[in-house]
Amino acid sequence: MEIADQGIDQILQEEAGRGGADAQNRLGMAYGSGRGMAQDWAQAAVWFHRAGAQEHASAQFNLGVVYGNGQGVPQDFQQSLGWYRKAAEQGHAKAQFNLGLMYGDGQGLAQDHAQACIWYTAAAEQGHAGAQNNLGLLFVNGNGVRRNYATAMDWFRKAAEQGDAAAQNNLGMVYGNQNDVPQDIDMALSWYRKAAVQGYANAQFNLATLLENTPDEVQDLAGALHWYQAAAAQDHARAQLNLGRMYAAGRGVGADATQAFFWFRQAADLGYPQARFELGLCLDSGLGVPRDYHEAAGWYRRAADDGHARAQFNLGLMYVAGHGTTVDLVQACKWFNLAGTGDGAEALGARPARYLLLAEAGIDTAHRERAVRLAQEWRLRRKGGR
Repeated sequence: MEIADQGIDQILQEEAGRGGADAQNRLGMAYGSGRGMAQDWAQAAVWFHRAGAQEHASAQFNLGVVYGNGQGVPQDFQQSLGWYRKAAEQGHAKAQFNLGLMYGDGQGLAQDHAQACIWYTAAAEQGHAGAQNNLGLLFVNGNGVRRNYATAMDWFRKAAEQGDAAAQNNLGMVYGNQNDVPQDIDMALSWYRKAAVQGYANAQFNLATLLENTPDEVQDLAGALHWYQAAAAQDHARAQLNLGRMYAAGRGVGADATQAFFWFRQAADLGYPQARFELGLCLDSGLGVPRDYHEAAGWYRRAADDGHARAQFNLGLMYVAGHGTTVDLVQACKWFNLAGTGDGAEALGARPARYLLLAEAGIDTAHRERAVRLAQEWRLRRKGGR
C-alpha cells in the first residue's frame, strides 16, 4: 500500500467528506498506517473504495493491495486483479508491476507469461526497478518471449543502476555464466558485491562461491568465508552447507569439525538434502560429534526420502550392518535399488547395483520381490508429491 506522508488532521477529514478523491485516498492510507489514529484496515478500505470509484489511480492500487492481502476486507484475488487493472490502465506503474506479478504467478487467473511481459514492460518503461528486473528474468528464461540474454542484460542493468539488489545479482549471474554473453568474472564479482553489501543473501552466496572457485589469481578464500557467513546468518541453506564444508576442509580457515557440524545442522534443519547427508556422515564417522549410528541413520533417511542417492546408498549399508537400526536386507535392497537412480547416482557408479546383488543373495525370492515393490511404491509416492 502507498503510505501517507503525514498523520490525519481535521482538514483532511473534511475534504474527504466533501468527496475529494485525493483526500479520501490519503485518509485511507492514514487508517491503514495508523498514523494519527488507531489503525483500522476496514475504514481504510471504505475510503479507498470511495476514491477508487472516482478513478483515483493510487486508491485503486491500494484496493488491489488490501484485497490481495485480505486487510480490512475478505481476501479476494479477483477483486485485487480488477482494481490493479483499473489503476494499471491509467498508467500507475506499481499497479502495472503487481498485475504482471499476478499473471506471472497465476494468482487469481491462469498463468500467462505473455501478459506478465506486457505489464512488466509498461511499468519498466516508467522506470520501475522491480518490473525491469522481472522483465529481464522473462528474457533469460524465455517465458512469454524469445530467450534473449542481451535484452535481459539491458533490463537488469536499468534496474541495477537504480540500486535494485535482485537485478544486481541477476546481472552478476549473467556475466558469471557462459551463455550468449561473453563470461566476465570481474563484472560478475562487481555486480554480486554491489548486491551483497546491501544484504542480499543470494548475492552474498554467489559472490562467495565465485571467490572460492575462481582461478588462483582471483581466488579469495577469506572473502568467500566472509560472504558465506553473511548469507548463512540469513538462513541461506546452501551458504550454510558450503560454510560447513570450508570448516571441514580447513579452506580459508582453520579446520574445525565442530563448526562444520554446526553449519551442516543449520542447513539440514532448513531441509537441504545435501546438508542432511553431510550431517549423517558426521554422525556416522564421529566428525565433530560423538559417533551416533542411530542419529546418522535418521539423517540419511531424511536425505534419502528427498531422493539423495548417496544417502540412499549409505542407508542401505546401515541396514546391512545393523548400524543405528536392526539388520534388514529387504530394506537394504530397497535403498540400494533406489540409489542406482537417485539424485547424483552417477557419483556412485556401479556400487548400488553391486551391493544390491550382494544383499539379494541373503534373502529368498519372496523377500526380493517385496524389496522391489517397496522401491516402486517409494518412487510412486515421490512422483505424486512433486
